[in-house]
Amino acid sequence: MPVSGAYRQFCPLALASETLTQRWMLLIVRELCAGATRFSDIRRGVPGIRPTLLKQRLDTLERAGIIERPHPRGRHRPAYVLTAAGEELRPVLAGIAGWGQRWARDIRDEDLDPGWLVWTMHRRLNTAMMPPGRTVIQICFIDAPAHQRAFWLVCAAGEVEVCLKPPGFDVDLTVTTRVRVLAEVWRGIRPLDSEIRAGHIRVEGPTTLRRAFPSWLLLSAYASIKRRAGVLDEHVQSKQ
Repeated sequence: MPVSGAYRQFCPLALASETLTQRWMLLIVRELCAGATRFSDIRRGVPGIRPTLLKQRLDTLERAGIIERPHPRGRHRPAYVLTAAGEELRPVLAGIAGWGQRWARDIRDEDLDPGWLVWTMHRRLNTAMMPPGRTVIQICFIDAPAHQRAFWLVCAAGEVEVCLKPPGFDVDLTVTTRVRVLAEVWRGIRPLDSEIRAGHIRVEGPTTLRRAFPSWLLLSAYASIKRRAGVLDEHVQSKQ
């Protein structure tokens, strides 16, 4: 019986595409490669997918031998881990993402999700550069819907937690900006220092922490890859 989504070719690329080119699949694998091991964390990294569909995609990855579910399972044990086949997808995804950083279309307004931006940021903070003890960063988006206007990053003992409500600790730094500005800084499209000097990103708190803040942000793993030559992102170009 023909398999749904099959290309009816024995080419290895066609066979791999049967699994990997299903909608949301590469983003799910991206989250697994980034260290997500539980259903809830995977979904926070891919917020647009329905829970039932995410479960179906994870089942497909398990049948394909790309992930497995360790036994026994428990509250503090991972629910999903990459197999050797899944680990081999790391450089594949890195290559696709690098291509996307250089050649894919510009960021559109509908791409801008403040919650996802903060979620991806929390995995790329240089906690070694932060002061000892707990550091709380409040991020305020002046142009986001009311329910996505403020987030808190609580950094302690090398771990970073994203809070959607005030965490109950004093805030050390408050970062206020627009979603697009911070997203384009994170992507490497805008220089962070320039945006701070221009007032597009406002950092409030003790002087020592304000000065150190840029060193805390590792940015996207692909931020160093320059966009395609000769073409500026339309929103940056319109401001020049």
